[in-house]
Amino acid sequence: MKNPTKIILTLVAAAILIILVVVLTNKQSSESNTPGIKTTNENLLVGNWIRTDFEYRISISKINEDGTLAAQYFNPNQINVGKASWAESYGNLKIIIELRDVNYPGSTYTLNYLPDRDMLAGEYYQAVEGLTFYVEFIRKH
Repeated sequence: MKNPTKIILTLVAAAILIILVVVLTNKQSSESNTPGIKTTNENLLVGNWIRTDFEYRISISKINEDGTLAAQYFNPNQINVGKASWAESYGNLKIIIELRDVNYPGSTYTLNYLPDRDMLAGEYYQAVEGLTFYVEFIRKH
């Protein structure tokens, strides 16, 4: 007959091992699926950005926690910014700047921050003509 103490110790060790595997698996799964984990710092958006094809400039001076941002636009003179916002999704930063001025009745920049190139890239909707263009902005140092 086998030693009952050995059998009990073996069963306890197996149960502990199973519990550890389940706990560690659940912890890794919940960490990888937790929304709201930031992977990009939104303050990287702050600065002066020059469009690569023209001397148009976006100046971002402040990122607000409510999803708005303090921004100015120059072409080359200042154009009124109606709304400016930012969002972080899946580690990516995106900004939307809507222009509201003479000849800018809702023209909109929708740009993504590309951290590997430290640039903003995306679309410019030119409201007067109803056309959309691909644009890029590089940081002015």
